[in-house]
Amino acid sequence: MVLLCGTLTMPAQDSDSQLQTRMNEAVMKVYDEYLKKNPDDYETRFSRAYQSYYFGAYLNALADVNQALDETPQSKSDLRFDELLLRARIYDARGEYQNEIADLQQALVLKPRNDVASDMLARVSLRVGDNDQAEESYKALLRAEPTNYVAMHGLAKVAAKKGDYAEAARLVDEAVKLYPTVQEVYMNRADVLRDMDEIVPAIQNYIQAMTVNEDMMPPLRELVMLSDTHYDDVMATLAENIERAPRVGMLYYVRAMIAMEHLHYGQALKNLKALVDYDLYDYHTVYYNLAVCQANLLQWDDALTNIDKALERYSGDPDYFLLKSRIVRYRGHGDNFDAANSLLNDAAIVNAEYGPMLIAKAHLMIAQRKDTEAINYLNAAASQDDVKAEALLMRGWVNKYRLRNVDAAKTDFMEVLAAGESDMVSLRGFALHELSRSDEAREWAEQIIKEQPAIGGEAYFYAAALLSDMDDNNKAMQYLEGGLANGYGNLYEVTVNENPYVNLKLVRRHYGFKALVEKYQTNFQERR
Repeated sequence: MVLLCGTLTMPAQDSDSQLQTRMNEAVMKVYDEYLKKNPDDYETRFSRAYQSYYFGAYLNALADVNQALDETPQSKSDLRFDELLLRARIYDARGEYQNEIADLQQALVLKPRNDVASDMLARVSLRVGDNDQAEESYKALLRAEPTNYVAMHGLAKVAAKKGDYAEAARLVDEAVKLYPTVQEVYMNRADVLRDMDEIVPAIQNYIQAMTVNEDMMPPLRELVMLSDTHYDDVMATLAENIERAPRVGMLYYVRAMIAMEHLHYGQALKNLKALVDYDLYDYHTVYYNLAVCQANLLQWDDALTNIDKALERYSGDPDYFLLKSRIVRYRGHGDNFDAANSLLNDAAIVNAEYGPMLIAKAHLMIAQRKDTEAINYLNAAASQDDVKAEALLMRGWVNKYRLRNVDAAKTDFMEVLAAGESDMVSLRGFALHELSRSDEAREWAEQIIKEQPAIGGEAYFYAAALLSDMDDNNKAMQYLEGGLANGYGNLYEVTVNENPYVNLKLVRRHYGFKALVEKYQTNFQERR
């Protein structure tokens, strides 16, 4: 059921994080007060270094462990070993691998047969390309424990790097035989198979890894990342598994989530419907995702039916109300503002500070030319990191084109650039265009396409929207075709959405637009 939560990561609850922070602050306060009275107590200083490391304060941890090492007598070899090991971990977290190697080598002088230090040295040696040192360390681990599957994985990695694929395969196969119910051995075998460019067998191992452990998230994350570059292989392998086991709901759901991640809503819809048709899952997230796909394919009636089913089962997620608001608004002619706004009010009851809700409110106000109200919502949204760039850009648009406040608009556009980000969601190119920096805006469009290797074509969509705003619809059409050729499957964004700032409103006037969309109709159809 973890998969059905609808996300690919499981962040800690805010309350847990806040509690941990308060506990850390209390512990650090005790350490600080004690060391003020006893500044030469190297054992307490080491303990404070470990506490800082645990909470990610690496510079503080490094300062303390350095001082502890300076003050700890050479005769205290066990403590010095622990201090070196901690400093090696800090260096690893900071990417200072040569310093990490030096500390691990010193630690192994103190305890030559320590498995933890040997494992760390093997891993970092492999990372920096020192295959001989990695092999030596992993062999030492295997001599100490002949069935150590971590060491088998490491040696298989080394063998693969050296081109000895037969030995690499033998090692990971042996680990699976020894530990057939351990998820990590399948993950390890998949990792080595990827090194050997055996992509389909690697995918199969990630699928197997999901079946042997309740925590399916680690292999699922790897599968999603692999689908960015090998989408067809991932989807085909999942389909083959479904044919062999047509009543395993997890396979349909994983396939649907990967399809949605790449904006292939028609493909996702087919798999989600199977969950309902075969009575495999009756869970709110299934119905929510069905509604997402159907709304993005303009199947408004079916989308409304499914979002209502989702809300009947669970009403604690503001995104559910946001989606229903969009469905209700566009199910007619896009002007059912009162009903849409009422649903956004329901979302605000769940989370009054939710960034996407504030953006959706602003969209409704802009559509009704209630520009002052829109500014108020955008002011609130601009304080939320997840939607800040979008809020600033929209506020600049309202200031410039509705309120004719050019100076305020320029300030907003400059603030988008000041964030320093240049990826797709930074919306940097749109701000550059509004500031009359057209050449830089065009460069940004090319850059986001180059840096977005994932199947799905979303970067092309952003580039098309930008070039359309720049009154270059011929280039916008080229970008749009690039997105559609990559499988971009959001019919709502292609043909309907006019919300500022990212939309294709202007390029829809191009004489070739309808023919282009017709050419790629299969992108928007339910399919396997």
